[in-house]
Amino acid sequence: MSIEQHPAQHPGQDPGQHPGPFGTDRRARLQTAGFSLRRHLAVFGALAAAAAAIGMVLARRARPADLWIIPAYLVAANLAEYLMHRLLMHRPLWPRAFYRSHTLGHHRAFHHDSMEIGAWPELELVMMPWFSLAFFFGAMAPVVAAVAWALGRGAAGLFLLTGVATFVLYEGMHALYHFPLPALRRLGVLRSAVFRYLYDHHRHHHRLKRMRWTNFNISMPLSDRWFGSLETEAAWRDAREARRRSTPAPAEAARPPRDDGKDAA
Repeated sequence: MSIEQHPAQHPGQDPGQHPGPFGTDRRARLQTAGFSLRRHLAVFGALAAAAAAIGMVLARRARPADLWIIPAYLVAANLAEYLMHRLLMHRPLWPRAFYRSHTLGHHRAFHHDSMEIGAWPELELVMMPWFSLAFFFGAMAPVVAAVAWALGRGAAGLFLLTGVATFVLYEGMHALYHFPLPALRRLGVLRSAVFRYLYDHHRHHHRLKRMRWTNFNISMPLSDRWFGSLETEAAWRDAREARRRSTPAPAEAARPPRDDGKDAA
């Protein structure tokens, strides 16, 4: 099923519409009292802008020979995103804050058939929590310093700019996957075959039976392909149907062979 075809969660509900009262109540219980979306976006924007400004100052010293660090970062970041999502966010490992926020929060709030936010404050359940922002920007500082020491300030600037750009892209794409479909139509992103593929890729990840096993990348499913966890909904349905057909029904499996008299004396 594509982005335009997935069924409604409740009878009479249009595809893509926000879930009914039960889903709304569930999301309300998961939200943090006093959360301010404007404050969260302002802090995130300020951190990203400050890091980008530092990156641009450093990147002025970049040489053509330093450009290799951009694709190298993209590959390494894709792998890191995959491993963090698959292991820390979907397994109750230390630090459990990632698991609690993601599996017990985000995936309880949004299922494959109820992906869309119903109000802007629900973006709290979509966007990275404050400790993830602190982790990312805090971890970038010593890495950028190490790159500057080893490869020069220009390479460090390119490294930092690429890191900020990919993180903003990650947050932006993930938020769009949970926008209401009418909003996505108004934005025009549904005209993009790439976006529709990535949306369906992420929506299938929100299927409760598959969230621990498939489709962990958000904006570029390279590691999903490398590690064999890339799965489309159509392929999953076909495999499930094939298993169903190859497994005999319990009553049929227990029934003794029919005696048709061919071996009678």
